[in-house]
Amino acid sequence: MNSSAPAPSATAPAQRLEVDPPGPTEALVGVPAGPEAERVAARVLDEARRALPGRAVSAVPLSRHPGGAPGSHLAADGALPGLIQLARDAGASACAWLGGAGDYGAGDRLGLLLGPVLDQGLDFLCASYRRAPFEGALTTALVYPLTRALYGVRLRQPLGAELALSRRFAEHLAADADWAADPFRAGADLWVVTRAVEGGFRLGQAFLGPYPPYLAEPDALPSESLARVAGLLFRGMERTAATWQRVRGSIPVPTFGESAPLAGTGHPPSPARLVGAFELGCQDLVELWGAVLPPATLLSLRRAARQPGASFRLDDGLWARVVYDFALGHRQRVMDRGQLLRSLTPVYLGWLAGFVSESAGQGPDGVEARVERLCLAFEAEKPYLISRWRWPDRFNP
Repeated sequence: MNSSAPAPSATAPAQRLEVDPPGPTEALVGVPAGPEAERVAARVLDEARRALPGRAVSAVPLSRHPGGAPGSHLAADGALPGLIQLARDAGASACAWLGGAGDYGAGDRLGLLLGPVLDQGLDFLCASYRRAPFEGALTTALVYPLTRALYGVRLRQPLGAELALSRRFAEHLAADADWAADPFRAGADLWVVTRAVEGGFRLGQAFLGPYPPYLAEPDALPSESLARVAGLLFRGMERTAATWQRVRGSIPVPTFGESAPLAGTGHPPSPARLVGAFELGCQDLVELWGAVLPPATLLSLRRAARQPGASFRLDDGLWARVVYDFALGHRQRVMDRGQLLRSLTPVYLGWLAGFVSESAGQGPDGVEARVERLCLAFEAEKPYLISRWRWPDRFNP
């Protein structure tokens, strides 16, 4: 991974600590720069000695890119381009990004991320976390089923903020034209996933334990969170349409660590309040939705709104088609994109109401079985997406 190109100016290594005995670096680990960087780097290296014995590992604090936003994931932080450049300069076989002051040394986080890359030939490890059944609802309802249907890989939390890359994949990213033009925007989590799929690289996921508090984003209205995440996904769809239109079905990826959700923790939202938000949207947003959704879909939503609250359910296939319709509306700019994405919120909350009701009293296996049915519905409706994407006028609402 040697390169004469200078490291991006947005990265500023505060110091470099090496595992003894000194020698060529096999793996480079990036951690956020800041007051805790030295302590975190030292703990990372303590874990490396235990989890990766005999490996030469370096820990490098990296500064946040000026364009990053507080609470953002790796894409906005802009850490990945600098990490890859430093790893290339060091000739490292692998590199990893860790999001913050985790309890390194107590678990096997570093081994789970870097071990499969160094020892088993994987090219990209996406971090996932054990969460309570109703935590990360946006990932469950939208991010996981949509990315799985689009790209055919079953990454449970594809926007995880910690990851590991092989030298081969890092070189591939660094040579990408989009990366060269604007590495801080190109290095988005989903962009990296799609490049791995397009390039035929070996993907996997590592469950690193409970979701770490330092990755939690600031509280935001559901509409704002949905607009941000859906916008990221839909923009990715536009860039990668030639890839995902060729994908059918999905396949599991190698998984490391404990993948079962946490049982007995977390407080589910009130289904009644979620249904109320859906019903209000059906009253106030029908005209706006009419610019995006076909008449048959609007009729199905109105019918759903007339269900008794206790038995309310929003069909998985209907939710998938609505998401696909909104992706097309986003592509065609039928209205202000922010307004469009925020208006998806009541439908999302309606689906979530049914999910909460159906999952009540079920254990982790039952909840994941319910999520699997949702993912299969997104995959089954994908021909509808492809048809609308290729011939939008044929389905003009």
